[in-house]
Amino acid sequence: MKKIFYFLLFFLIFSFLSFSKEKKEQNIEIENVIQYIKKYAVFAIEEMEKFGIPASIKLGQGILESSSGNSILSKETNNHFGIKCGKNWIGDIYYHDDDHPKECFRKYNSIKDSYQDHSKILQKPRYSKLFLLKNNDYQSWAIELKKAGYATSLNYDDLLIDQIEKYILWKFDEKNSYGIEKKINLYLTSIKNGRNNFFFKRKMYLFYKIFLFLKKKWTLYKNK
Repeated sequence: MKKIFYFLLFFLIFSFLSFSKEKKEQNIEIENVIQYIKKYAVFAIEEMEKFGIPASIKLGQGILESSSGNSILSKETNNHFGIKCGKNWIGDIYYHDDDHPKECFRKYNSIKDSYQDHSKILQKPRYSKLFLLKNNDYQSWAIELKKAGYATSLNYDDLLIDQIEKYILWKFDEKNSYGIEKKINLYLTSIKNGRNNFFFKRKMYLFYKIFLFLKKKWTLYKNK
């Protein structure tokens, strides 16, 4: 009986510590995303209104490619979309290890310049099929971006869709009469509420799993 008790006690402590660590990491990640959106959602919405590129795609790629603005490349170059120099780039450059050592990336004067250049990149013929899609269909946009070769990752579309759905970025694509500032404030409120709901549900699920585990162990012990 003592062995079972100590085992269950260890399991409970380990589960609690794991949950606490996961919650802390998730909080840091979400807070980074929230800060990113506070700063740059306005650029994504402006570009969506000008060119029809979903704001969710802009923000999703920005978060994914720049690690919410915390990657070395984004800090050194203001390049939030992993855009490489290419043949026609005449601006500043920065060498950074990516798929190959010391690859050439574009360096911008501001992050807003990076967002605007990203729109110009997507105007190229290779991305023309994107603009045949609905601008609230982020899943099709992500799939077509991968097909057009935006990134070398084989699951780039899945990674991008995951970012958009994880942080409810599709809300920025919804058509309404709200101004940009109100759209951002409403979004920030929803994601903060979503964070609290996520951890409540996660905690309840963990306790439920522990309950089932204890019940099973107790049944086995009684039937001995």
